Amino acid sequence: MNYVTQTLIDIYKERFAHDKSYLSEKLEELEAHKNKYDGLDFLCSKADRTTIKMYADKTELTVADIETLKEMWYKI
Repeated sequence: MNYVTQTLIDIYKERFAHDKSYLSEKLEELEAHKNKYDGLDFLCSKADRTTIKMYADKTELTVADIETLKEMWYKI
């Protein structure tokens, strides 16, 4: 499992421990990722503001860095 996806999985487990069906659905989707680009695509296209903030807190990125990544991601 790549770092990007594993970090997202950790965030979803933390956020949605009380909602087993939603968590199960998201974990299934995340566990299907084949590489870090799948994780980055999820972060850029499917993650909400709270997930983005939590991702920034768990990495050396800022929310602004992730927003810049999102802008670049949509252009390539």
